[in-house]
Amino acid sequence: NTCGFIKDAQQESIDTLLKLIELKKEKKLAGLVVIGCLVQRYPKELEKEFPEVDAFVGSGDYAKISEVLEKVVEGRKLMSVHRAGYLAEADETRVSLTPRFFRYLKISEGCNHTCSFCVIPSLRGKFRSRHISDIVKEAGMLAKAGARELVLIGQDITKFGCDYAKKPLLPDLLEALENIAGVDWIRLLYAYPSSVTEGMIRAIAGSKKVCHYLDLPLQHINDRILTSMRRGIGRKKTTEMIERLRTLIPDLVLRTSFIVGFPGETEKEFEELLEFVREMRFERLGIFKYSRERGSAAAQLPRQVSERVKEKRYHRAMLLQQEISRDMNRLMIGKTLQVLIEKRSDKVPRQWIGRSYRDAPDIDGNVMIGTLKTLKPGSFYPVRITGSQDYDLMGQI
Repeated sequence: NTCGFIKDAQQESIDTLLKLIELKKEKKLAGLVVIGCLVQRYPKELEKEFPEVDAFVGSGDYAKISEVLEKVVEGRKLMSVHRAGYLAEADETRVSLTPRFFRYLKISEGCNHTCSFCVIPSLRGKFRSRHISDIVKEAGMLAKAGARELVLIGQDITKFGCDYAKKPLLPDLLEALENIAGVDWIRLLYAYPSSVTEGMIRAIAGSKKVCHYLDLPLQHINDRILTSMRRGIGRKKTTEMIERLRTLIPDLVLRTSFIVGFPGETEKEFEELLEFVREMRFERLGIFKYSRERGSAAAQLPRQVSERVKEKRYHRAMLLQQEISRDMNRLMIGKTLQVLIEKRSDKVPRQWIGRSYRDAPDIDGNVMIGTLKTLKPGSFYPVRITGSQDYDLMGQI
């Protein structure tokens, strides 16, 4: 299953494919099927470069996988690339690749924004929302299977419902999910800044289950760069929105991401970004080096920034955020957090690893708990924070 978003992700997909091809040559694999966004983006190129692959399936044809596998077993080769971006429904059973106690719940597919650096609309298609009743049905099924945390995802969850209801329905969805028995946390990932509404903010603030955590990719803060990126929002409105979020939700954890080395980014504009990061002190922050993607509007822009400069700016920004994260983690010492236990540490004896509401799976830090007791993965424990590192916290039950 592949990603075609940026060069690093594409390379990871290709490297994995090459390893699988070797296994097939050694007759350790009966067949090899490549699916997803990389296929959607480069179907002919992949078919030409990798004749060892039995089938290629685009990002919109996941429902055909059983049919594809039957043909591969029969010794047939095929290419199935049609409409981009598959949107699953509740009645389709799927195998979880995460522990049962936290599950990703996709509420929409595709994107209608035209960010100049991004090719996602061509890979995932136009924006489409699921219906609330269908999402609630799936959420109930996941809860019965043991889910304590639901992570709501989509390329832009803030536009949920706007395609068929002509208005944002995320607050309505959160209200409906509030009643799912067994679910303790609902986490929101990928909110588009220009689409955050007062109703959405109040829905998060007023919920007992929605984590006070929001993934809000800002990408930059300089007005000229934001206009060139086609983000639809400038520095003034961005700052006002963040202030509003933190006023209504005082313990909110904001995760954001920024792109450094966007075409034409000057040293002064980069310094403005760093100053904004110092001022806002985001609890969670990721930095991406601009990736010049074929087919994106930004790929044609003049004054492309050199890889050397991108690398330098990336490290400066990450070192700044490391310092901020270290300082903010120190402020947590002495506080008590509800922690969802994930697993026993395989590196440190008598240590367990968990997450608080402040930490999304896989991308954020952890809470390390030292105890002689045997804890139960998927259960919540009150943990008093006793120490901190750059990104992780330490605590005791």
